[in-house]
Amino acid sequence: MTLEEFINDALNSVTLEKKFELKITEEACKAIKKNTNLNICKYKFIIQEEYIRHIKNGHKEDLYLLPKLPDILNNFTHVEKSIIKNRRGQTEVSLVFRKKFEDGAIRMVALRVIEDKVLSLKTLFRPSKM
Repeated sequence: MTLEEFINDALNSVTLEKKFELKITEEACKAIKKNTNLNICKYKFIIQEEYIRHIKNGHKEDLYLLPKLPDILNNFTHVEKSIIKNRRGQTEVSLVFRKKFEDGAIRMVALRVIEDKVLSLKTLFRPSKM
């Protein structure tokens, strides 16, 4: 299944169990380590279908960028580690990727660390100010 097919399936689904795995280049992995001190080279990068629907519902104007996720993750302009408390008061570690596109817009993708050596797409959005 291609990423585009997964996105279309997820948008038309109500289930929570489907996942899609993305590949990240060794070069991007090394850049992430250099900028965040996180060695994620052996991590799996997954997209869970519920987060595709989250983006549709919360960031509809950026929905067209979902097929560009591999490009954003492998050719980012900037990456940083973010540590926040979630709604349950638990600490959540994310990687936030920025990528500047031809139209000058900057998009951000947050990947949260959900398990041992697994990063999951959390959201994709346009920052309010840069």
